[in-house]
Amino acid sequence: MSVKKRYLLVWPTVRKDWIRVFEGLSDEFDFTFLPSTFPKEPNYAHSFDCYYWSEFNSAQEILSKIQPDGIIFMSIESGLSMALNHVAKKQNIKTLILQHGIFTNYKDYRNREKLWRKRSLSAEVKQEQTSKSFSTLRFVRNSLPGLGAFEVAKIAVYSKLQQSFGPYWVARNFPLNLKKASQYLCFSPYNAKIHKETDRIDESQIAYIGCQELIPYLKEETDLIEEDFYLHIDQALAENSLGEETVPKSKMIDFYLKLNDFSLSKGAKLYIKLHPESYNSDWLPQHANITYLRQVDNFNRIVQSARGCFGFYSTMIIPAVYWKPTVLFKIQYSGLQEAIDNIGGVTILDFWNFKSYDILLVDNQAEKDIIKRQFILPDGVDQHTLKNLLNG
Repeated sequence: MSVKKRYLLVWPTVRKDWIRVFEGLSDEFDFTFLPSTFPKEPNYAHSFDCYYWSEFNSAQEILSKIQPDGIIFMSIESGLSMALNHVAKKQNIKTLILQHGIFTNYKDYRNREKLWRKRSLSAEVKQEQTSKSFSTLRFVRNSLPGLGAFEVAKIAVYSKLQQSFGPYWVARNFPLNLKKASQYLCFSPYNAKIHKETDRIDESQIAYIGCQELIPYLKEETDLIEEDFYLHIDQALAENSLGEETVPKSKMIDFYLKLNDFSLSKGAKLYIKLHPESYNSDWLPQHANITYLRQVDNFNRIVQSARGCFGFYSTMIIPAVYWKPTVLFKIQYSGLQEAIDNIGGVTILDFWNFKSYDILLVDNQAEKDIIKRQFILPDGVDQHTLKNLLNG
């Protein structure tokens, strides 16, 4: 019997959907999580081993303890992850960036990060680390003794710039080899664009794996819900822990009620699938015709049961566009909305000014094959591609 490969996952565990891909591969590989500096709740990786940065004094200690065959990062932005990436590659341990969600382009992310509370959030993190006697700078110094004070200072300055200007702007304007992974596992060529723009990698450093999160949505459901309803796929735009607050709560309430007015005019219910960051929000409008969905076992069934769908620019609008007439609402520039609009088959309305009577759900859906190739499964890729790459 062959020994399973062991992967260290530098990956947050506070969202269930972020863990699902590894749960699906847990029979094939040994996974150990390194999700944060200190334990955080909720932790959806409770069935896996978890360690925290604060338990170690250097990247070398982490690698000695876990002895991974490879490291999978969600991103390499912090001084901690840059140090671990550098040390691992020096020890001939392959480092990988694995995409989560539908990645778009630099213009899209740059527009968003201008609105984020990055500075205040990083201050909160720094305060937590100081109160618990953990020093990122000390960890980096211990991990990179051969680089000298200048290189360590470069990481410190880089981190300060990220707090002030945002990680995407800094990555594009001040590229650092310390943050480049050995390989980038991207869903499709469309999703790889952001890495080419920021980390300045070429095609040889990219492997295409398909979107593991969306592949199950290619299955046609047969046991559909009989109730008439429209489905809105929401995002946490007015309140979330990431600082990505772009819309006032009052405007979001007005938006939900407009969708409800439209649904009532069609004699249908309105289902709103909440983003995990909104599960505990106490300001959502209450109406007998509105049903809020949180954790659901088979969201594909709900999408395919709807009369039509609404959404913004989240990953989960892809199944909606694939299966149903869909209206998207533009808050600001969105690379994903732009790409879908170029394919055709959807209506895009101005979030700030539309009226409920402007909503028109037309039957000329986008070409499924194009949606599939561009966002879910590019040519030459199947559901086993990621597993085969990790076993390689």
